[in-house]
Order: sequence, then structure tokens, then C-alpha cells
Amino acid sequence: MKLTPAIFAASLALATTAKAATFESGDWGAAKVGHACHVFSTRAARHTSGALVLTFYQNGYNASFGYDYHPWPGETGAPWGEEDYPMLAFDDETSWLGDEMFTGDDIGGYGMSMTDGMVPEVITSVRNAKNSVDIMLDRSAQNEEVILGRFSPEGFGPALQKAGEWCAFDPNNLPSS
Repeated sequence: MKLTPAIFAASLALATTAKAATFESGDWGAAKVGHACHVFSTRAARHTSGALVLTFYQNGYNASFGYDYHPWPGETGAPWGEEDYPMLAFDDETSWLGDEMFTGDDIGGYGMSMTDGMVPEVITSVRNAKNSVDIMLDRSAQNEEVILGRFSPEGFGPALQKAGEWCAFDPNNLPSS
């Protein structure tokens, strides 16, 4: 199940202190809600209303990564079309990892999700990024690439480490889900 930021925020608001824990470092946060730990971007460039979210269950199983996009007031529809394809870039270098992402929508908004087995590569790429993690679209019909969201990697490592402590997993050695 994909946890969108709106549902995630509502979950935190409803959780008691004994059931929820939060941590923030740089431009990233971590939270444990129930049996799941989430690592998420807390700040993005001004032109996006999205967030990057990694989710891990106890012992690191079923790890997932995605970009959750929530339209600005007055916007309708997804920010991408049927002919648009997700892209990921780290420090302005396009990565093959975008080929493992898929667009979709749910009750909380729109998003891109990734093939679960690629989460270790995402972790490595965000850790190695010095300046930016970009969620982009390849708009082949218009022959252009656009950035949907630019995120800072600052604080990612400590937030990921905290999630690992809470959910008893090693971020460097995730189990096969």
C-alpha cells in the first residue's frame, strides 16, 4: 500500500505518542507508524507539491520508493500524460532508475512508484548525491524533459539510519522482499 503524504500526516495526527515516533534531519524526516517506518523529503523546490517517500516494514521487508504528487489548489488532473515517462536524476545526471518507475493515481493524489527491488539502488544514489535529487518527466510528444520536483539530499542518511533503528533493518543490506 502506498502511503501518500496526506494520509501519512493524518496517520501521524491520529497516532498516540506511544504508537508514533518522528525524527527530522536536514531536508528529510523519518516516522514510525505502527509496523512501518517512512523516510520522506520535508522540503522541495518551490515549483512542486510532491514528496519523495521510502517505506520499510519490520526488518526492512517490502521496501518501497515513490514520488507522491498532490495538485495545487485549482489544479485538476495528473501533471503527466499517457505518453510521458518518469525520470530520476541525481546531481543533474539522469539515472536509469527512472525506467523502473510508473505513474498512477489514487484517492490521495497522483504518484510515481518504483519496482520494489530497486530500493537499494535508490538509497545508494540519494546518499551519493551532493546537491539534488530530481523527479522528472520525459515528454516525448513535446520533445522535452521537465523537472516536477527538485529535492536536497541533505539529512537523508541520518533519517534513513533512524528508520533502520526503529524497524530493525540495516539500510546497507535490505532483505529480498
